[in-house]
Amino acid sequence: MARDRWARPGILDDLLTTLEVRLHAWSLCEIQRGFRLAFDPMDAVVVHYVLRGEGMLHQQGDAPVPFGPKSIMIVAPGRAQTLAAEPVSHDVLAAKACRLLADGLLKFDAHEGEGDLLVACGTISATFGGRFGLFDHQTGPLAEDVSGWPEFQAAFDMLLRELSDPRAGTRALTEALMKQCLIMLLREQLARSGPNAPVFKMLGEPRLARVVALVIARPGASHTLDSLAEEAGMSRSAFAERFYVTYGQSPFEFVQMVRLRYGARLLTVSDLQVTAIAQAVGYASRSHFSRAFRSAFGVDPTTYRRDRPPDDELPAPIIKRPKEK
Repeated sequence: MARDRWARPGILDDLLTTLEVRLHAWSLCEIQRGFRLAFDPMDAVVVHYVLRGEGMLHQQGDAPVPFGPKSIMIVAPGRAQTLAAEPVSHDVLAAKACRLLADGLLKFDAHEGEGDLLVACGTISATFGGRFGLFDHQTGPLAEDVSGWPEFQAAFDMLLRELSDPRAGTRALTEALMKQCLIMLLREQLARSGPNAPVFKMLGEPRLARVVALVIARPGASHTLDSLAEEAGMSRSAFAERFYVTYGQSPFEFVQMVRLRYGARLLTVSDLQVTAIAQAVGYASRSHFSRAFRSAFGVDPTTYRRDRPPDDELPAPIIKRPKEK
């Protein structure tokens, strides 16, 4: 019954229509058997797509994940990770093994001769309307073998071809292709495990998911603990406790996070005055908005607008990781 409810268009469909995907840096990683390539934690979501060879992905704090050719792995922000062609006898830091290829892609080399493992690695963001990250509450890596999935391979291979030979429209096309791939992955996860799939942790309880969808759709509304608890069909105390256990933050912190991300987006893509933006995202005054904004982003709204490029990705303020159960 639960899987049927989630499979039908509803909360998930509403959220996916607002999914925005942005691509950042992309690189190739070539690793020889016996070598392990280590990456420091990154602020963005990391995507690994295996072009050749077999190996092991190890995300800090989680069990290693084996992979083969045409596998895709997605690691949430803020986690150190390694790619290895086992058995390992040499460790290489990615930051010290980087070079620029002629086509503009970065190359990370962890080999002395010819590499056995070749992986395309990229950093991306995937947010609902620029306000809430799809992978904000993912813990372990999402891994999928797509070797028998020609539709996915065709989309991702086209994405890589575009990145290796950029032309007019490359950014729009590659981001559309990445979004297509992510939605296909989400469908597969949903079909296999329903809301128990790790990537659906944020939506694992439909009552709370209704609240998440409401706040994302209407960040400037007058949300209160009472109104959100009523939307969830729960008492104030039960709702607040369950929300914190699920998302690692209080309902008020979540509302504030969504409002500030929306405000940051408006600062970079519009000419609206800061006072108007403050009102649009639910703050009673510019000064209240500015104080909250500075606390989250480290600068005031005017400085943020001046210094941040319009297409730059928004950081995620005040997000807390859920406590491990």
